[in-house]
Amino acid sequence: MRTSGILTIGGGAAATAGALLSLVMLKAFFTDKGQGFADFTGLLFFGAVFAVGISAFLGGRRRARLEAEESERGFAELVVALAKKSGGQTKLEAVCRASELTSDEAQAKMRKLTGLGLFELDFDAGGQAVYKVAAGADSALPAGR
Repeated sequence: MRTSGILTIGGGAAATAGALLSLVMLKAFFTDKGQGFADFTGLLFFGAVFAVGISAFLGGRRRARLEAEESERGFAELVVALAKKSGGQTKLEAVCRASELTSDEAQAKMRKLTGLGLFELDFDAGGQAVYKVAAGADSALPAGR
């Protein structure tokens, strides 16, 4: 599991536990007599757990978005380099071998890159899909941060 998933799930769990226990301590703070300081301290502690959980959850979501963008950018650069090595075109099987993706995943990503204007879809004599690098593909690569 990626770090972003761990942060998101762990942050959500910590935020949920912190919120629930804060509510319990809030109820105890207002209803218990003679335990005010202990209840208030517990309320502060579980409020801090809630705040840390929320920040971890939000950090995990932000990191997941960055990881997805980086993965997409890396795939585009890999496929353009692969196609340029083989005369400006590549087949889906070569993309699958180079990227270690399944055929369906590679085809979906290649369709997306075709839609972005990086590749042009053509077919060879045997009916196999051939992706040709479009003119100006280097300028159409997804920009990095």
